[in-house]
Amino acid sequence: MTTDLALLGLCAGLGIMLAAAGMTSRRPSLLAEMSRYDPSALLVGSAGIRDEAAAAGALSAIGTSLDGLVAVLTRAPRHTQDLAITNRTLERHTALMATATLLGITAPVLLAGVLAALGWHVPAGTVLLLAGLGAVAGIAVPTLELRRSATRARERFVRGLTCWLELVALAQAGGMGVEGALDAAGWISPDPAFSRIRHAMERARHSGTTPWDEMGRLGTEIGVDELDELAASLGLAGTEGARIRSSLTAKSASLRRRQMSDAEARANSTTERLFLPSIVLMLGFMVFLMYPAGVSLAHVL
Repeated sequence: MTTDLALLGLCAGLGIMLAAAGMTSRRPSLLAEMSRYDPSALLVGSAGIRDEAAAAGALSAIGTSLDGLVAVLTRAPRHTQDLAITNRTLERHTALMATATLLGITAPVLLAGVLAALGWHVPAGTVLLLAGLGAVAGIAVPTLELRRSATRARERFVRGLTCWLELVALAQAGGMGVEGALDAAGWISPDPAFSRIRHAMERARHSGTTPWDEMGRLGTEIGVDELDELAASLGLAGTEGARIRSSLTAKSASLRRRQMSDAEARANSTTERLFLPSIVLMLGFMVFLMYPAGVSLAHVL
């Protein structure tokens, strides 16, 4: 029994060490990085660099195989948009899923070993079933957490977008041009929504494209439909300042009404969920008040 527990602990420790080593990245050498672009241009080399390149190639092949296994879960368009809106990388999310899956598999095995040491025998089928459920949970839990975080991030982005639209309309009303108002409004707040919009305006200015084209591209990247709608309305407005200002004002009012209706719907849903607990609390309070009188009446009768 002691040998089995030692083997289980060794396997679990080895798995945790491998997961930690996979999540920790080492800084590559300059020569190794140069060999990625033009290996024939290297004038110096060593056996250590060749060995490092061979090991990197083997790890790259393993990573490619693992990437193919999780392609269905991590390469979907909505999943990519969730990663973009939450500023997470695919490698980090995949490493988190792998670590959670490893913990979900090893935890039932370790628990079964501890129970066996205490004299409680756990069937092997039950351990395998729990390990399978732990593996599924290790994949599903990070994905669901990413989806919830992306939903909250999109809600915050839409609120920031509404404020940015109002600031752009105010800047235009003050006499600024269209591009100047779009760019100046993005520098007012350090909010992540303002930062993304400001970077989109900078890309539009440097690449020579229109700001609404960049906003449409940003909306597709992070999965915010309101940006796509705004880009379409600005594209229809053309380049006239008055028409663009009216489009921005109308879009800002529309987003405000939508946010207010969503907030009201959430408040009504919360009220409905609290209805049953309120009734139970009221009944418990009535029982608390009526219990002494009932006990006294029972003694009298």
